[in-house]
Amino acid sequence: MKNSEFEESIKFNLLDLLNYSTNTIGVKNIVVENTCVIQVFAFDFGKVQLYEESPFSRFIYIIEGKAEVVINNYSTFMQTGDSILIPKAVSSSIEANQPFKMICTTIKND
Repeated sequence: MKNSEFEESIKFNLLDLLNYSTNTIGVKNIVVENTCVIQVFAFDFGKVQLYEESPFSRFIYIIEGKAEVVINNYSTFMQTGDSILIPKAVSSSIEANQPFKMICTTIKND
């Protein structure tokens, strides 16, 4: 079973993987494995992704634009090139105060 939309050992450009679409959060899987999921997201203005005490840690990297990441009600404003690690078992959200693109690596811990 194919677990991603991309072939291994073939180069691709992260910024070109996904275009913005009105009033949506677009997502493409880069890698989907038992212990790790890597996805690229394109958030349109005003969209919010909520996570209520996820059992997984997530590494976020902003590849274009600006985003707001809220972890346990504490906001962090991020821009192109910034990264943050969201620990497991906490509430969090990722918010688009303007359109942005990011990579999310979900680490499935024990």
